[in-house]
Amino acid sequence: MTWVVFTYLLRANRLLATLRWAELVSAGAAAGAPLTLLLWGVPVGDGCRGVEIRSRLKQVCGALGEDPASFSEPDVIVDLGDDGLLFIEVKYRSGNDHGPRDDSHWSRYATAPGLGWHIDGIKASGCYELARNWCLLKMLADGRPATLANLGRARLFSGVEGARLDGFVAALGTCRSSRFRKITWQEFLDPVTDDAPLWFTEFLRSRELIPPRLA
Repeated sequence: MTWVVFTYLLRANRLLATLRWAELVSAGAAAGAPLTLLLWGVPVGDGCRGVEIRSRLKQVCGALGEDPASFSEPDVIVDLGDDGLLFIEVKYRSGNDHGPRDDSHWSRYATAPGLGWHIDGIKASGCYELARNWCLLKMLADGRPATLANLGRARLFSGVEGARLDGFVAALGTCRSSRFRKITWQEFLDPVTDDAPLWFTEFLRSRELIPPRLA
């Protein structure tokens, strides 16, 4: 599903406009800005920039002590050069993971330099996957604007799950140049469904990502 949605947006030349509409990248990101997409750490399309980003991601994972046989692979990476870096953690039917606060793996990311987060609050939230992505994002951005987004169904951001995520965000230490965004599938896809090909909208409806067709 992630592959279908993001490769369609890229190949239809609509990815940047969609990201701007969803406020996942700055409104000032130039239409002609270099844009590189990676899905699960693999570059989509040709271009040496994607290979460079993948190589740098591996270096960051290695520096954090990750197992070389299972380096982190963020769901979606969008690199915009000087305009910044975006990671998207994609959820379809599942919620965000819930890692125990005493898990030894936290230590790889808890002590990473320059994060400015409140690690006790991060651990209390249990959002290990998001914490790992935030750490990788900040290190890979290397001072550029950086955004981590959580894309999912509305229920991901409400009730107990929503409260847990709010605790995570509160402990992140976000700032103007390092942001966290929550966005639902419907919000994300709204600007592209009106004039998208029928196969794409039917695909989205079959996955219940947009409302069913009116009778």
